Amino acid sequence: MKNRQGRTLEGTVFEVAFLVLAALVWGLIAWLYVRAPESVPTHFNALGNPDAWGHPSNMLVVCGLMTILGFLMLLGAYFPSTISMPFEIRTPRQIALGQRLLRITALLFLLLTIAIAFGAMKPPYTLWPLFVLTGVIILVVLVFAVLMWKAR
Repeated sequence: MKNRQGRTLEGTVFEVAFLVLAALVWGLIAWLYVRAPESVPTHFNALGNPDAWGHPSNMLVVCGLMTILGFLMLLGAYFPSTISMPFEIRTPRQIALGQRLLRITALLFLLLTIAIAFGAMKPPYTLWPLFVLTGVIILVVLVFAVLMWKAR
């Protein structure tokens, strides 16, 4: 397996989509931040109720880390050796599917970022969008894992 893949139209489209979505997400986060109360939930219990509170800047750190993880997934698509599956990735089709998985997951991480920001900085504090997006991410990974396994 090659260590590095070249640029493709698909990769460029996903990267532009990521940048546009990141700009929108961070615009919304900035809007939420200036309107956030002085104390926002920083942790939720198993029932979804806030049980720890802190300054809204704490959420900026979390959202920043999520955005960086999304960017690293986009970058990882150019290095197929970073794709980890419970089976060996050998075929070009498996590599292409793995790259697409990373790119889609990067976009989903941006959506997860805004779900975290809305859930923590805008009352009523709720986690259901976070749970829905986490389920979507798990489903996407499972579907792509099956497709990659079948492409052996």
